[in-house]
Amino acid sequence: MLPLDIGRELYVTPLRAALAKELSSRGWSQREVAKALGVTQAAVSKLLKWGKPIERMKLLEIDELEAELLLNSLLEQLEMGRAEKAAALAGRYWLLVAASGGACRAHVSSGWGITTCTACMRSVYPRLAPAKAEALADLERAAFLAESSRLLAKVVPEVLSNIARAMKGASTVGEVAAIPGRLAKVGGRVKARPPAFGASRHLAEVLLSSGYTSCINIKYDKAVREALGALGLGFLEFSSEDFPGPNPAATAIGKMREKGGVPRVVADRGGLGIEPVTYVLGATAVEVVLIAEKIARTAHA
Repeated sequence: MLPLDIGRELYVTPLRAALAKELSSRGWSQREVAKALGVTQAAVSKLLKWGKPIERMKLLEIDELEAELLLNSLLEQLEMGRAEKAAALAGRYWLLVAASGGACRAHVSSGWGITTCTACMRSVYPRLAPAKAEALADLERAAFLAESSRLLAKVVPEVLSNIARAMKGASTVGEVAAIPGRLAKVGGRVKARPPAFGASRHLAEVLLSSGYTSCINIKYDKAVREALGALGLGFLEFSSEDFPGPNPAATAIGKMREKGGVPRVVADRGGLGIEPVTYVLGATAVEVVLIAEKIARTAHA
């Protein structure tokens, strides 16, 4: 079975079913849905009978919140009459899911015997080493989700947010990818430029000192602090004033690691002329963006 077969079974058809159901609930006729999704009306009738299409997508390690953000982005395009743009976004997202490893375990469980396969990574970024390609695909996927959010911009600090993703085995700043120029706030949403390695020395140093492979920085204020508690996200605080140097956060987090471990969330209370910031850490860029999305939703419900 080729990766495309996995994509058709676990991504394309379930995604179409989820879109068909949502468009139908918004008053679209089956004929209109069929035209938007590029299928026959008879196919739409079958898609509407799907029970829980998102459950199939979970086999690609796409959880409900990720699927919701993806669907919302595609639905926005479809409702503006941009079916071609929606198709392009959905297609690109599948390539990123595959290249960032989301399809690998499903592919192996279906019978693919080459457990060291890097075909999907190479298909998206053919000029990069597989480890770099996987990291970059994960980061591009996370940036797409960040742009799809309607609330994430509310927890972006004045110094702006960024997302960083280290390649496997990273030991230098140049082996950590981020968004050049950080995440911009435009019209109440965040916008990201194409990710690149070496784009954020600050977050790269934070990651390298933490032992994690992904990070996003957001606000640290009363609303975020209360949201962390409501979500059960334990965190440690420090103040940049206590760690003089070019990167107080990296130094403080490195000290935490030396003392026994770094939690998923670390908060900098800031200091004189230094804005308080929350660092959300994790294994993948998608993971930390989804945590940030949950924080934003809880803080600004």
